[in-house]
Amino acid sequence: MNNRRRMAIGAAAALAIALPLLAAERLAVKTGLWENTATFQITGVTLPTEQLARMPAEQRAQMEAMMKQMGVGAPRTQTDQSCIKEEDLDGRSFRKSMEEAGEQCELKEVASTPKRQEYTFQCQTGGAPTSGRMLIEVINDSSVRGTMDATMPQGKMDMKFEAKWKAAACGDVE
Repeated sequence: MNNRRRMAIGAAAALAIALPLLAAERLAVKTGLWENTATFQITGVTLPTEQLARMPAEQRAQMEAMMKQMGVGAPRTQTDQSCIKEEDLDGRSFRKSMEEAGEQCELKEVASTPKRQEYTFQCQTGGAPTSGRMLIEVINDSSVRGTMDATMPQGKMDMKFEAKWKAAACGDVE
C-alpha cells in the first residue's frame, strides 16, 4: 500500500478518533467519562490483482488481514473511552487535535443547535484530499449519536457512532 493511501486512511481514522471532541462542541452534553462506539466501513480500496498475485501467500494473507482490520470491505466496530472536559466545549479542541495530528482541515458548520449539529470538512494530508460530512445528534445529555461520510482518492468511508456518558470522573482516561 503506498504512502498516500496510508495517509488518507490515517486521516479518516484520525477524524474518527477525534469525534468525541467534536461531538461535545457546544452540544447539550455532560462533561466526564464517555464511551464511544464507532462502526465504519471503507469501500473502494483494493490492491491491484497483479500485485496480489506476485505476493507470497503468507504476505498476501497479512495484507488482506491488515486491510480488514482497517475496515476495508467488511464493517469494523471500535470502542474506546474519552474524557470530555469543560475546556473541550469551547469549540477549539477539535481543530487543535487535527492540527496536532498534521491535518490541514477546513471545517464548515452547516447547522448548529444544542441538540443537532452538521458539518462538512475538507482535509489535506500528505497531498491526499479527504472531504465529507458529519451529523451529530444529542439523544439526551448522556447520549450522542451520529454519522460521518468521507471521500478519499482511494475510496469512501462510512461511519456510524454513538457515545454514552459513563461518569463525572474520568479516572486514568484522557
